[in-house]
Amino acid sequence: MIDHRAYDSEHGDPVVVLVITGTHDVSRIVHLLSRGLCEHITVAQRLVQQIRRHNAGRAALKLLAAHGGPDFTERDPGT
Repeated sequence: MIDHRAYDSEHGDPVVVLVITGTHDVSRIVHLLSRGLCEHITVAQRLVQQIRRHNAGRAALKLLAAHGGPDFTERDPGT
């Protein structure tokens, strides 16, 4: 499930929040971002680091790898 919210910060900057729930949806967003522009790849790398800290997140990364996506289950050097 994907939920989203958009609002202005206290300084008037735009803020967008994506709430992605479920193993399949999490693995899909990681895969999508990891194949994007360099800015997307940086976001994907940070997201993967955060996801790896949780059991369900690691399950989502394993699902992605099992279905032909990139394997983000191993820690990157320096993370």
